Amino acid sequence: MNSIRRRLLAWMLSALVLAGIAASGMTYFEAREDVNDLFDYQLQQMALSLEHPPGVASRVSPADAEDRAEETDFVTEIWNRSGHLVFASHPRRLLPRSDRTGYAMHRWHGDTWRTYRTAWHGLTIQVAQPMSARAEMAASMALRILVPVLALLPFLGIVIWASVGRGLRPLGEIGAALAARSPASLSPLDTRRLPVEVRPMVTAVNDLLARLAVALETQRRFIADAAHELRTPLTAIQLQLQLVERADAAPERDAALAELRSGVIRAIHLVQQLLALARAEPQAVAPASAATAVDELVRAVVADHASLAVDRGVDLGVVHLDPAVVDIDAESLRVMLGNLVDNAIRYTPGGGHIDVSARTVGGEVVIEVEDSGPGIPQEHLSRVFDRFYREPGTQVAGSGLGLAIVKNIVERHHGVIVLAPGRGGCGLRATVRLALASGTRSTAG
Repeated sequence: MNSIRRRLLAWMLSALVLAGIAASGMTYFEAREDVNDLFDYQLQQMALSLEHPPGVASRVSPADAEDRAEETDFVTEIWNRSGHLVFASHPRRLLPRSDRTGYAMHRWHGDTWRTYRTAWHGLTIQVAQPMSARAEMAASMALRILVPVLALLPFLGIVIWASVGRGLRPLGEIGAALAARSPASLSPLDTRRLPVEVRPMVTAVNDLLARLAVALETQRRFIADAAHELRTPLTAIQLQLQLVERADAAPERDAALAELRSGVIRAIHLVQQLLALARAEPQAVAPASAATAVDELVRAVVADHASLAVDRGVDLGVVHLDPAVVDIDAESLRVMLGNLVDNAIRYTPGGGHIDVSARTVGGEVVIEVEDSGPGIPQEHLSRVFDRFYREPGTQVAGSGLGLAIVKNIVERHHGVIVLAPGRGGCGLRATVRLALASGTRSTAG
């Protein structure tokens, strides 16, 4: 398995094993030298401390004897049964006599001494050594052992630096591959030979590239469709403006101005629908969600469209409202419901009716807009949500964007919209299901 963790672990463990073997070998030889030096030192000190045994005449002058005594760290003293000193390796450095056998510590002339006292055939023997000599010897031994370890640190540093660099090389390769890409290159990165630690990150980058490709394609398609749809009304406005300019009589000019005004209104409506569609795209930046009372918004939308319904002779009203709150910004919900009601008014003939309701069922609010219009044939229900799609043969003015906007808003808020024939098989019923806001209690209606 290709893994940065395993690779680094293998390199570092190998380096540590080699360094440990090397350090152990060097330490062994250094320790052997230290032990030899220690025993040699003891032999030397024993010999120096016994240079003047009892009963042997000394041919060395007192001054030379004192200089010789300075070379030895051991002090040996022997007392007889009567307590008289019969031997002293340092006559001028007589230590206090210990009052018990075994090891002891004594302070003497500003130094600490380690003593050992034993008795043998009526003689009391005491041997002492200053602790400063031991400390000096221990420091020397520690320094000699530390030198091999310090000598191996540069080697370990180089190996760790090289192994970490080698292990993290895939990250640099991924960064270089991304930096070398053009803005239009959105193909996924190759993940076949990547370490397991890097693969989730590259997979997430590939998912982001895929979503970005979909968003850019949606944007390109939207721009192309918008340009195509705007060409016709703008051309019509230009022709109507020319008719106004060529009109001589007032009646002709008024008729041309009326047509021009109607064309401008249609173009404005188309532009508004295009902007609403762009904001409702799933890839667009969603506005901050806010708690919105559905029942209050339904009343407001119905009131806003009441005058249009009266002009067309359509009975628009609310048949049922349950209090409900959803986590959707009020503007998106207003645009969605407004398009459903506007479409129903446009396609419902005079004398017809439109019923709007909002019921809470389980954890959802179910919004219905039902009209008594001609409805939509079954074979066209799957296409009416496409942008700019108009049912063949329809005589109602429109842009073909209303239901596309509704669908985008509903899907962006994880809802569901269904179109079906109205009650009795006549007209059209649009049903939208949206999740209630958290903490909202629902009542079956």
